[in-house]
Amino acid sequence: MQPANIAIALRRRTPWEAIDLGLSMLQRWWRAVFVPHLIVGGAVAAAALALAWLVDRPWVAIVLVWWMKPLYDRVVLHVLSRAVFGELERPRAVLAAWREWLGSGLFAAIVLRGWPDFARSFNLPVRQLEGQAGKAGRERRGVLGRRARSYAVWLTVVCMHFEWVLYLMLGGLADLALPAKAVMQGGENLWGRLVAGDFWTYGGAVGYAVAVLLLEPFYVAGGFGLYLNRRTLLEGWDIEVALRRLAERHAAAAMLFFSVFCFLALPMDSHAEKNPKQEIAEVLKAKEFGYERDAMRWQSRNPEKPAQKSDFDPKAFWGIGYALARVAEVLLWGLAAAALAYALWFLARMLPRGRSVAPEPYRPPPALFGMELAPETLPPDVAAAAAALARDGKLREALSLLYRGALSNLIHKRGVRLLPSHTEAEVLSLSGQDVHVYLETLIDAWRLCAYARRNPAAADIEQLAQGYQASFA
Repeated sequence: MQPANIAIALRRRTPWEAIDLGLSMLQRWWRAVFVPHLIVGGAVAAAALALAWLVDRPWVAIVLVWWMKPLYDRVVLHVLSRAVFGELERPRAVLAAWREWLGSGLFAAIVLRGWPDFARSFNLPVRQLEGQAGKAGRERRGVLGRRARSYAVWLTVVCMHFEWVLYLMLGGLADLALPAKAVMQGGENLWGRLVAGDFWTYGGAVGYAVAVLLLEPFYVAGGFGLYLNRRTLLEGWDIEVALRRLAERHAAAAMLFFSVFCFLALPMDSHAEKNPKQEIAEVLKAKEFGYERDAMRWQSRNPEKPAQKSDFDPKAFWGIGYALARVAEVLLWGLAAAALAYALWFLARMLPRGRSVAPEPYRPPPALFGMELAPETLPPDVAAAAAALARDGKLREALSLLYRGALSNLIHKRGVRLLPSHTEAEVLSLSGQDVHVYLETLIDAWRLCAYARRNPAAADIEQLAQGYQASFA
């Protein structure tokens, strides 16, 4: 991951702001996240419900859906991690890249599911994106988890409560839709149903699967936002991006300033010995360097005041209490209806309206691998010009001209979408089959010339020029 290519505004955020950043990312790319997530999660949920129906045990489906949560999380994180860095993949591409998110410790995560990780959404990027496992992974999670893991745990607790409430709601609705024989009858309350053994129903299993599939992307997105913010604080991504942009605008002035600064910063007396620890301590005494300290203290609670005894008979106020209770009941139902209406109105406002924003059109890069690719910078006949340079003894210039012409032809004439982040191997994979063999020969010759300082022979250049004429005519 390169911070310079990130598609979000980098700044230092509080942990709660970082979680909100993850939810905003999900709101922006919800279509690209939910489609592959629902395809994978829906297939697993359907298989779990079918197995539960065969063995006539509804709780089997609930356990399987819960047990396979690491699989759903990896699909969501795969999409979000690439969308953040400017590569929003389509659902077909996400499913085609199943080896990437299945091979990131999924088997171990499912096997060790019995030991729950309450900071799973925050620790998942360390394993899936950084590839850290074993002792290195534990150390990495320990470093990132300082001052952030408790927020990840609270995120898990909050999402668990949302999941439980949504499960009860959807399970009840599903029980109403299922046939009577599929819904077992038992106690009227929760304890009675647990004692009777019919708490777990097929409607509840369906409701739990829907609740998990709806809420899991929010949980993963919140943890991923917290992870990005923690890396920004530790590694200074925001400073790096700002310096890169500043360097691009003022490269020459920055180099001159750096040279003058280094000249002035040189010590006049090279024989003077200084104590590094003392120098660091003096610098850290400045007011610009603050500090943080965690403290905990115990504070006693004030005991509750004893209730005062009353000389009145409470039975005399039963009528008034009953009337007040009826009024409170009406008010409660009115408030509940108003809260439900407000929630529906707020949900309607938050849902995206209309079509999603179209992606930005592809813009051909002006340069690739340090070579200008604009057609106006190339001669009309690239092959003839390269052959002439080879006959004049300018072998490197001739090979560079052929390479530039090939890349420019791929972008501006063949419509191959090359990006500045692509490597030479990716250029080969994106090129057509008709020019693949020629490009592979040309790139190998350029690598030997550019990196190994081994210039090709003039005859080889003329042969490459003839191949260019045949491939890109």
